[in-house]
Amino acid sequence: MNKSQTISLIFFTLLLFGCEETEELPIERERLPPPPVLQIAEVQRKKTLTPEDADALIIAAIEAINKQDAEFFIPYFLERDQSKENVEAALKHYETYFQGNKISDFEYLNVEQLGKTGDAKPIQRFNYHIYTSSGISREVAVYQDNNIRINDPFLSYSFYANRLVERYISAIQRQDIKQLGQIFNIEEEVYSEAELKGVLARYKSSLSLDTLNYRLKGSNSEQQQFSYNLFTTDGDEHEIQVIYGDGMVNIKDEFLQGKN
Repeated sequence: MNKSQTISLIFFTLLLFGCEETEELPIERERLPPPPVLQIAEVQRKKTLTPEDADALIIAAIEAINKQDAEFFIPYFLERDQSKENVEAALKHYETYFQGNKISDFEYLNVEQLGKTGDAKPIQRFNYHIYTSSGISREVAVYQDNNIRINDPFLSYSFYANRLVERYISAIQRQDIKQLGQIFNIEEEVYSEAELKGVLARYKSSLSLDTLNYRLKGSNSEQQQFSYNLFTTDGDEHEIQVIYGDGMVNIKDEFLQGKN
């Protein structure tokens, strides 16, 4: 089967079934074909996800990221997260991470066996790299539990990470020890009032709190963290990290010394 036939099969399958830092480019990679015209009413199905389906979904997901199409991704989120604001946060992070460039390539990496669903179907996770022409890459996966999912920390955690950073900035600006304690004092980690006051004092002495804002700086999937710059209109900046995993997000800040 030649390449044009293969791409046509991918598009046909899609219509039937529904739709870090910079890494080194591989020697060989897939060139993204022209985007399909998507008119899909139902994206989930009972049939087991195939490699051809996964390829088709990655092609469609790349096009949706390039077009900032939030509606496309909603059915592929976990049911608890199926809201437009969740997807919009992820799309903004994609735009920042890829430096405003369009994604133009993808590469199939491998397939992982993750176990079985409640009805004893094996879960296969198809892993891909997606690329811009400038060489910025990111890993994205497609798998099927009870439904078909597109998996990437941006899709799973961007909204919650942003919301946590916004709460953090609010506590800093209001010099609110109680709210700061609610952010940092989780699980076995407990910080004293003196330690929390020290964080607020360091911010007050080094940044103009009235204009404090934030932006994504980077993403490190191996360390499971997003990096953010807290900045002011005066040009001052301070970097923090949001650690994610197991459905949780936590802040790491060198201003909170000792345990953090």
